[in-house]
Amino acid sequence: METGSVKAIALAYQTATLTYPSFEIMELLKPLPFERVLELLLIMRQSPRPVKSPLNFLRRAIQEGWNPETMPEKVDRHIEYVEENHYVRQGYTIDQAREKVQKNRR
Repeated sequence: METGSVKAIALAYQTATLTYPSFEIMELLKPLPFERVLELLLIMRQSPRPVKSPLNFLRRAIQEGWNPETMPEKVDRHIEYVEENHYVRQGYTIDQAREKVQKNRR
């Protein structure tokens, strides 16, 4: 990736959060098209609650395909964890179980 793109991502992140992005956040955002990075940062800014962990928030937004028109939904993580364990016990891998739980949520 070009250095200019890295600088642009860092500047956009700083504009959205008023903090410099961590190495992990930069590694997460670098492979994405710049337009998608801007969408993700907009989603983070629009979040109704303060984002305590930007890295986890961005990972989830990417994984679940959030866009600025869809607001993040509050999810009971305990129930999600129990459902994942149920599928793992049935022989699914953790990734397959997570995918099934997410599909059931929609």
